[in-house]
Amino acid sequence: MIGGRSYVVGIGETPFAPRRDDVNTTELAWEAIREALGDARVELAQITGVISASQDFWEGRTISSMAVNEVAGATFKAESKVAADGALAVGYAAARIATGSDSLMLVVAHCKESQADPHQVENAAFDPLGQRLLDPDETVIAAFQAQQLDFDLADRARVVAAARSRSRWLEPADAASSPETATPLHELERAPRMDGACALVLCDEETAGRLGRAKARIASVATDTGSYWLDRDLTEAPGLKSAFANALSAAGWDDAPDHVELAAPFAHQALLFARELGAGGAEAFENGLCPTGGWLAGRPGVVAGLSNVIGGLRAVQGTSERALAHGTTGLLCQSHHVVCVEGAG
Repeated sequence: MIGGRSYVVGIGETPFAPRRDDVNTTELAWEAIREALGDARVELAQITGVISASQDFWEGRTISSMAVNEVAGATFKAESKVAADGALAVGYAAARIATGSDSLMLVVAHCKESQADPHQVENAAFDPLGQRLLDPDETVIAAFQAQQLDFDLADRARVVAAARSRSRWLEPADAASSPETATPLHELERAPRMDGACALVLCDEETAGRLGRAKARIASVATDTGSYWLDRDLTEAPGLKSAFANALSAAGWDDAPDHVELAAPFAHQALLFARELGAGGAEAFENGLCPTGGWLAGRPGVVAGLSNVIGGLRAVQGTSERALAHGTTGLLCQSHHVVCVEGAG
């Protein structure tokens, strides 16, 4: 749980697409990094440290951050990677700034889901001695979860429709009429595989004042990791509630802001998260919960949570408003990361 002593001075985000064959991983990350640096009006050489978010299995290499270290300005500097959602990378960077370890940091999350076999990637997350041999993937166990939750297909389809209506990359579609994948799930109930990257430039208060570019303050970051999917109640999300409450407490907020971005790769999980937070059902998404559409609006895994943070930042920059962004990591959202931001206007 990290309190707020860091400021965002630069934002970069690539377009998201099912395939970006025009660029490799390094070039894709550089698109977001270049935009963030330009927005902050700083040079790469000025960056004092880098936190990246990527996943070896999706990148098809060990130490997946090695593909972006140089373009992120990490040569001969402090660099770390989280093999998790980019929202957690924000917390790592905020912690380094809060302790005085760094004053001007770059955060970047990147993923090309098009370049790997999703089934093999997800299968690798299962217990290698028993479960993996049965050849499951996340859709299979998400179907188990959906059966237990028993949300109506009509409500799940409404969540997808709301997300796609806010997407800059996806066309409207009826999830209920898409092919069934694993009972009771349909194809479009899962976020589509996408390629893309996001980046932020964060700094301490002194540097923000010198640059005169502060868009917002990272008020707090909290994370919570629950048990492995087979060892927890899949009809609840206590990790989300814990991270949510801890983030609000660290930020000094009495309650949640109006702008809340949730990350869920499946529609029934979005409904579960809304229920756990007391936000309502499908109507909550139709009425403004998750204003950018979140993961279901066409964002890559690993990048989705950081993109949610950017959605919150864009909503509050130039104001004194607040926003909360959420990211998840692991099978059936085992870990939850919550970031609170405040406008610096």
